[in-house]
Amino acid sequence: MSSRRSLPLLVTTLVVLAARGAVVSALGDHPLLQPGDGLDTGAYVDLARRVAAGDVLLRVLPEPFFVSPLYVWFLGAVLAVTGGSLKAALALQAVLGALAAWLAGDAARRLYGDRAAVPAAALLGLTGVVAFHEAVLLQAALDPFLAALTLGLLVRALEGEPRPRPFLLVGLSLGVFAMNRPNVLPWAAVALALLVVARGLRPALRPAVAFLLGAALGVAPAALRNLAVSGEPVLVSSHGGLNLLVGNGPGADGTYRWIEGITPSIAGQAADSRRVAEAETGRALTAREVSAHFAGKARAWISENPGDAARLLARKVWYVLSGDEAPLNFSHPWYRREAPVLKLLAVGPGLLVPLGGVGLLLAIAGAGRLPRRDAAVWASFVPAYVLLVAAFFVATRYRLPLYVPLATAGGGALVLLLDAVRARARRRLTLAAAVAVPLALAALWPTGLDDGSAEEETQWVLHLVGAGDVQEAARRAAALAPAHPQPGVLWFRVGQALAQAGRLDAAIEALGRSLSIDAGQVETERILAAAHERRGLERTLAGDRAGAAADLEAAVRLDPSNAPARVNLAAVLAEKGDLGRARTLAGEALALRPGYDKAEALLRALSAAPPSGRRP
Repeated sequence: MSSRRSLPLLVTTLVVLAARGAVVSALGDHPLLQPGDGLDTGAYVDLARRVAAGDVLLRVLPEPFFVSPLYVWFLGAVLAVTGGSLKAALALQAVLGALAAWLAGDAARRLYGDRAAVPAAALLGLTGVVAFHEAVLLQAALDPFLAALTLGLLVRALEGEPRPRPFLLVGLSLGVFAMNRPNVLPWAAVALALLVVARGLRPALRPAVAFLLGAALGVAPAALRNLAVSGEPVLVSSHGGLNLLVGNGPGADGTYRWIEGITPSIAGQAADSRRVAEAETGRALTAREVSAHFAGKARAWISENPGDAARLLARKVWYVLSGDEAPLNFSHPWYRREAPVLKLLAVGPGLLVPLGGVGLLLAIAGAGRLPRRDAAVWASFVPAYVLLVAAFFVATRYRLPLYVPLATAGGGALVLLLDAVRARARRRLTLAAAVAVPLALAALWPTGLDDGSAEEETQWVLHLVGAGDVQEAARRAAALAPAHPQPGVLWFRVGQALAQAGRLDAAIEALGRSLSIDAGQVETERILAAAHERRGLERTLAGDRAGAAADLEAAVRLDPSNAPARVNLAAVLAEKGDLGRARTLAGEALALRPGYDKAEALLRALSAAPPSGRRP
């Protein structure tokens, strides 16, 4: 590629880099995106900090990896070099995102011609969900670059006669990619089978062996670490069986779901999956056996319910192609509304899926630079990856590798379709429409998936409560409630946070709203009772006996088992002169909690009071 023809792609890449930098600048300090307990970001950062401190093999965890290790090592290396800077990691992720756009453009040039390079790079660069995940401390941040690198090396290897060295590099890249996204590895078998069909067994043999050798070398760091630390021959990580059950089994809906007994977090899954599996089998299990146990449960359900399993798989394929979000940890649509720069990155699956599908078909039909069978080898990544994601469960961030070849092929489709319009090539245009229309329907037809915006907004409201901005939190909660799928739960969570922050008036109002929607919720009543009791005590100290009595009456009514609330109410009523009711309440408190010192002391004091029931 001459310098003159490469300049537009270089300029496009620099624009993409600037856009990535703007996204990182807008989101890098966002409170909800910081590593925290219970979030995948927190688990990755904690492990990376151990790596940066010198425990490269993570011997502190004497088990096979439960997470994909590449991102842990990547982040650990950045932290070690920069003295622990997470912002440096985000900046490097932005650079890799821009490089992914360049690689997509270069692959499009080799597949479809020079004019396809810029639109392909631009399509990937303008895909907002990709840019968002590259600005988050999650393994998905590396997926677009790794997919672009692997597919870029593959198209180079397919140019001309197949030689071992280029395919060794493709395999090596794929193996490294698999350390970040393990379910991509089976695609190697598809690609090799098509390579043999395209070139013949004898010409393809040495490149195929080189490809497999490279893939083995790529995953070797994870496999050798697992063997050295745990003694178990686990190739990459041991969570595949659990993920298979999450996506296949009673109650599976195609997206992430909670498995009974297993905490929905990386740390929780790692600890709980063994406990649950061993309890169900009645014996001690290795990590491989734990994974096999859950995988066996998923396969048993599939074999016993083939019709339901087939329908679920079809639905999951639709979810992979859909433009609707299936968030895991973070909701891209919510951040898109909050960060103006993300609104400018308007490309999504609704454009990439139909346009990329047309580009793939045209390449396989011989409209590109590569021979048809060679183009099929490269294009096979898309259907293979769709099925490899759908085999488990669908999440937005798992779909990112798919957008790289779709953007690449989409750039080619734009050029080829423009040429077809100019040449009035009706046959090609008809073929393109026959592919684009159903794919557009699949991408744009509403799935009914929850895009996570309500949960993300709830998290923001809770953050505002913790930050002391109660008025803004209340305003946003009130605006969110009508559209929230569970408004009673929303008000409960807000009220609980307000109570913990000591904002009792607002807490009582929020918890009251929750009970008006979801009446009879014992936990809500308990927390509301505690808030009334605390406010009653505060009013008692302030001399507001009437207000204190009202709050404590509410606490006793809402939580009949609360002995301290009865004693506190009895004390207030005694102060007001209602000694008879005070004695009754103190006696009830003592019945609820035998030996309760405060109740006994109050009863003794009340017994010494005049029988008229009035204070002397």
